[in-house]
Amino acid sequence: MVSEHVQFRTDKRRQTEARIISAAADLFLEHGYRATTIRAVAKAAEVSVGRVMAIGDKGSILVACFDRWIGQLQDGTYTPPPPRRATLSKAGSEPAEAAGATSIGGTTSATNPRPASAVQRHLLDLFLPFLEFFAAHEDLSRDYTAAMVRVKEDPEVFRTLAEDLQGRLGDSLTSIGIGEDHARASAVALYDSYLGILFRWAATSMTLAEATDALLAVIAFHTRVRNPL
Repeated sequence: MVSEHVQFRTDKRRQTEARIISAAADLFLEHGYRATTIRAVAKAAEVSVGRVMAIGDKGSILVACFDRWIGQLQDGTYTPPPPRRATLSKAGSEPAEAAGATSIGGTTSATNPRPASAVQRHLLDLFLPFLEFFAAHEDLSRDYTAAMVRVKEDPEVFRTLAEDLQGRLGDSLTSIGIGEDHARASAVALYDSYLGILFRWAATSMTLAEATDALLAVIAFHTRVRNPL
């Protein structure tokens, strides 16, 4: 009886936390990180400010929102809302796609043409949903990368979400004849490179086309079939 009561309270707490994260996610997407307050999240979730703060500060909640979005992107259940505004290039006022000379789904760019093999194309396609999300919500993504540096926690993007995507990458690499050990190591390196590119994109004037090209270059290196020693 006691264990059932404890389980009920645990389930209730998880449901409340999920409602808070959902409310925060909607507010972040609609108003941005800086304009969203903990009080606004509490009001939208119909809970107290203290209950929201029990999850963490605003940065921690943003990281939790990105964990949810990334998880939905990986399992194909994410439905994108309309972006707050048209994504602009960092260099000026043109739309990012027009300024970059390469659509995010493209395999070449005007500045650095690099055709991709079918396997390279497939590997890039595994990353495209995340790049597209970051491009559609660029300001929010910058705030997310900054929060990742500040928040001393263990986000899902470094745990189960990482393991899932690395598993898919490893399977693709072994399919072209790369040994399992090399494929596993390359999958981890690809994932770490992808995260590094996202951080560099958020912190510099790197364009979407340049980020895509940088990721393709790493993919091209790791898709070279390695002969066993």
